[in-house]
Amino acid sequence: MKIIYDEKKCVHCAACASESENGGITFKRGKIIIDETKSEDWHAIAAICPVAALTVEKK
Repeated sequence: MKIIYDEKKCVHCAACASESENGGITFKRGKIIIDETKSEDWHAIAAICPVAALTVEKK
């Protein structure tokens, strides 16, 4: 699976980082950092985004 992040849509609310349980998404210096190698419930993280800046794509 691949995580698609659209920075132009992102409002930097950090909801995705709050939902991340294993460090897959962090919020540092106003930027979203994604580490797809971490085990996360990526669908739940994408679903919490209020502006749909994160989507999950099957490879």
